[in-house]
Amino acid sequence: MAHISMKSHANGAKNSKTHLRKEIAIEQALNALNIAHPLGLYDCCGVSNDARNSQKMGKTKKIVSVKALQLALSIGEAAAYNEWDGDHFMTTEICSQKAYKKAEIQDPREKFSLIEVHDCFSITELVTMENLFISKKGEAIKDILDGFYDFKTGGVPCQVDRGLKCFRHSVGASGIRMIYKIHLQINGRAEDRQLENPRLGLTHNIGGFPFMNVCSISIIGRYGE
Repeated sequence: MAHISMKSHANGAKNSKTHLRKEIAIEQALNALNIAHPLGLYDCCGVSNDARNSQKMGKTKKIVSVKALQLALSIGEAAAYNEWDGDHFMTTEICSQKAYKKAEIQDPREKFSLIEVHDCFSITELVTMENLFISKKGEAIKDILDGFYDFKTGGVPCQVDRGLKCFRHSVGASGIRMIYKIHLQINGRAEDRQLENPRLGLTHNIGGFPFMNVCSISIIGRYGE
């Protein structure tokens, strides 16, 4: 174990972004303060958040803030009692309403500059447009065919960053990727995918089965707006 710690510190010393950037001798690891036998100080990782002042780094022009972050879950009870007809995600409807209330959004169809949703299948994206109350019930298909969700020309561009369908589904990291991509859009750093003057975006993720799942929705926008 001491050799493992020595190796890790030697490798970490070569990385400018490492938190504990220092080499150690094997004797230091062997004789370090005991934390919980047989683990010593150098056997345990450091715990910290990796935050930097992105404005000073020249990466951020506009500060981006989280306007809402909400969760909703279902244990499948509604399906068991025939209260669910199978044509929608109850959790998405509940979660979006909670998020809109928190972010003080009255009309999501008019408010969002872009959205990133959990399109594990094409039909999932279709259903989600109505579950987010951006398309009216039964009218998502018309909005999609009319190009309402298309890149640049649409009213609310959806999956500007290719979505799960083409980017890939990295499971636990999918939601973070979506938030990061909206951050890039708001700061004008999305390169050939850049929209004109985006101000507010939404990310949507689900995990589980249609009748029993958890939904997460984030609303991201410019700070102070």
